[in-house]
Amino acid sequence: MHQLKGFGPAVGADGELLVSDHEHVRVLTINRPHALNAITTVLGDRLGDALSAADADPHVRAIVITGSGERAFCAGGDLKEIDASSTRSGRGVRVVTRLVQQRIATPVIAAVNGLAYGGGLELMLGCDLVVSASHARFALPEVKRGLLASGGGLVRLQDVVGQRRALQMLLTGEPIDAPTAHEWGLVNTLAPQGEVLATALRLASIIAENAPLSVRMSKAAVYETARLPEAEAWALTASYHARLIKSDDAVEGPRAFAEKRPPRWSER
Repeated sequence: MHQLKGFGPAVGADGELLVSDHEHVRVLTINRPHALNAITTVLGDRLGDALSAADADPHVRAIVITGSGERAFCAGGDLKEIDASSTRSGRGVRVVTRLVQQRIATPVIAAVNGLAYGGGLELMLGCDLVVSASHARFALPEVKRGLLASGGGLVRLQDVVGQRRALQMLLTGEPIDAPTAHEWGLVNTLAPQGEVLATALRLASIIAENAPLSVRMSKAAVYETARLPEAEAWALTASYHARLIKSDDAVEGPRAFAEKRPPRWSER
């Protein structure tokens, strides 16, 4: 079993995907640095399984996805594996599409340690928060390869950076640098090279200390209300509040504050 320096014991590792826990935070590391952490069919399936397992694990309250090395977070699908005549074409990045379309309940942070191109950028779009290395670059170069950014780029990028900026990236295929991505709102936080994962872990730990039910409902409400008319959005928010206020944690939070002690969340 691989163990990341400074982390707890690895809970799973298959060579190309490393999995480790740091208290209530699970870290998934794409480990193909020789191929810029590009996603193959097998790796895509394993990453999807790992995300599902983390989401179902009551011990896990936040997830961090990163890549090995400092050159790349993820270069997207492995182009060497793509063959237009093969039924395997594109399967390696389907996990990206699923993550962007169906967003799991547990908060996911992308720790972008290098370039995020194609499906790698789309994987990042499927995450809730992004911590980026200051040297990272971001691109959707599919048009340069006769392909489409159909794993989320065409749909979700404009939600994050606006239509004009999304079109610039989609139509030119040219990369933008980390300061520009930060200015556009594509990433939340910039970190010095070599400190990306540590910064993402600190952010994840803050999330993990909060009431899990409140965190999950807050995440769900933000995404579910995004495309609703305002009246429906308010109604959905009220329904979430009505459910949460009946929970034990809604009693425990104010009680712990009054008693000046850390809350003990029961997730009930």
